[in-house]
Parts: sequence; structure tokens; C-alpha cells
Amino acid sequence: MMARKKRPNIQGHNPDYSTNFTSPREGTSTFAAGASERASPAQTPVANEVDAALQVPEQSSQPETPEVEETTPTPVEPSTLDPAPKSKPVATEKPARKSKIEEKRETRLDAAVKVEQGAKLDALEGQGLAARDVIILAGRRATARFELKAKFVEKPEADRLPMREGYHTTKRLPASILDDLREKHDPLRLQSDSAMVRGQFEPLFWTCLDEVIEELRQKKG
Repeated sequence: MMARKKRPNIQGHNPDYSTNFTSPREGTSTFAAGASERASPAQTPVANEVDAALQVPEQSSQPETPEVEETTPTPVEPSTLDPAPKSKPVATEKPARKSKIEEKRETRLDAAVKVEQGAKLDALEGQGLAARDVIILAGRRATARFELKAKFVEKPEADRLPMREGYHTTKRLPASILDDLREKHDPLRLQSDSAMVRGQFEPLFWTCLDEVIEELRQKKG
């Protein structure tokens, strides 16, 4: 068995094994002073010009008001010319007043067929013409011709067929004439407008019916 080698025991100060890791520069205060000088560099001329440009001069709070010169208005001389003559209004003719439209009233017209006319109508029916058609044709002709007169006419005496076989229609007639007839011949207003005009319309219907019957008889003859 080999014997272990003993570790040497160094005692005391040996200059061969001593060293100083601190540099002479670090041990002095010149390093810190130099660092502070480099931290605050000197201001350049360009920076001075920028600072001077940023400084804005203070303006006065109240702006100066420009002085206004007072001018004296020149007097205007009155015009010596005569005023223009006023134009006279041109007289215009008034339009003629429109004639008042006469008021009319719808009035019923009734007419009976006489007995003798009924016999002639029966003869025409034997030839193929309906009596009712002949009555209507005559009634339309009488209505177109009828003009109401201001004179009242009594219903004429005649042998009549029943009114259901007669002619009935309406027509607009002057209201003023109707009212005048009622005022003079029916003051109690017991009759109708139709009764006031029947004396004028019925004879006209008889005349037209005779004309139509004769015209048709000649055509069929």
C-alpha cells in the first residue's frame, strides 16, 4: 500500500503568491470627475440658435385700433328738374253682366189618348205596329215641341182612354212661369205643376199623335 502525499502547508507572507488586482486608476478620484464632465457636454452654437427661435415675444393684450379720419358729407343740391308727370289711369270697359240663367224645374207631363185615336191605334196593330210604340213616338215629338206659356189653359173636355194607356214624361220648365200660374190659378196650392201645364201639353200631344198615325197609315197603305 502506497503512502499518500501530504499537502504542503504554506504559512506566512510569500511575495511570490501575492498579487494586487486593483489598478492605480481605480483607486483615485480622477475617474469619477472625468465621468461627470462627460455626462454634461457643453452646449453647441446650433442649440443656442434653436432656443432663441422658440422664444416668442409677448404681444400686448389690447390691439392697437387704427385712427379713422372723420369725413364731412358733401351737401346734395336739390334737383331743379320738374317731376315726371303722373300717368293717367286708362279707363277700361266693364265686362257686360252675364244674363241671369233662368231657373227651371223638373215637371211631369201627362196626356191621355182620346177614344177615337184608340180605334186608329187598333187598326195599326192589325198591320203589325204596336199601339204603345206609336204613342211613345208621338209623345217624344210633342215633348220636343212643347214651350210653356204664361197663360193658363183649362184641361179640355174630351172622351179619353184610361191614363194608364196614355203618355207620361218629364221636362224642365221655367220656374217663374210655373210659380206665376200657381199664384193666379191655384192660390191654395192644391194642385201640382203637372195640373197647371196639362191644358197646354195634352192638345199638343193629340196633334202629334194624329200626325204619327196618319204617317204610319200611309206607309202601310
